[in-house]
Amino acid sequence: MKTDKYLIMGRNSLSELLRSAPERVKKLYTAKPESDPLVQQAKNASIHVVFKRKDELSHLVGSDSHQSYIAEVKPKAAIDVRVFLEEDHDESLILMLDNINDPQNLGALLRAAECFGVDLVVWSKNRGCSITPVVTKASVGASEIIDIAQVSNLAETVKKFQKAGYEVVTCEVGKEATELRHFSFSKKTVVIMGSEGKGIQPLVSKLADAKVYIPMYGMIDSLNVSQATAVILSHYKK
Repeated sequence: MKTDKYLIMGRNSLSELLRSAPERVKKLYTAKPESDPLVQQAKNASIHVVFKRKDELSHLVGSDSHQSYIAEVKPKAAIDVRVFLEEDHDESLILMLDNINDPQNLGALLRAAECFGVDLVVWSKNRGCSITPVVTKASVGASEIIDIAQVSNLAETVKKFQKAGYEVVTCEVGKEATELRHFSFSKKTVVIMGSEGKGIQPLVSKLADAKVYIPMYGMIDSLNVSQATAVILSHYKK
């Protein structure tokens, strides 16, 4: 079902938002009883609660994965990359995404970014999916915590970060790539990850200051993009 409302779904997403920013929750739709702890928490925060059947909730978000919790929330304020770069960042880690169109992947990437202290996640409005209820659930609430910027042109945005003193690192296998364990990240780093299918667009890849790869030792010779991103981000130390 298409809606202009900004909706999140899932127990963990709701719980995180009630903990960190309850003022952003406008309404809770649930199939849980009034005695449910999260329902009580929402009511204690003066949030309007609407009780619905599970199938009605599924129709609302086009998914059965809501765990009986859907919330209408106020979207986070958009982050302007230009304003972000005007701020003083002695140490800063940016995650830039190219061609990530699967909402489950995007949610998992946002979760990894929040877990490893990424300051900003950036992707193109035209080369990636938007924040959907599926994304919010897969991110376990990270989509509502971490700063996000969606830009018009990824290549031009890369150049802006480089001009501001950031080293741009792509994860790609090739002759120019350095094994991750032998690579030292700069204090100000942009990590660019591409989808498992299309990868990073050539124009953006050519702008990279360095390329890294994760060595594989098992019979399966690849990780999905969210797993690979978590490994790479874990090697950056603030």
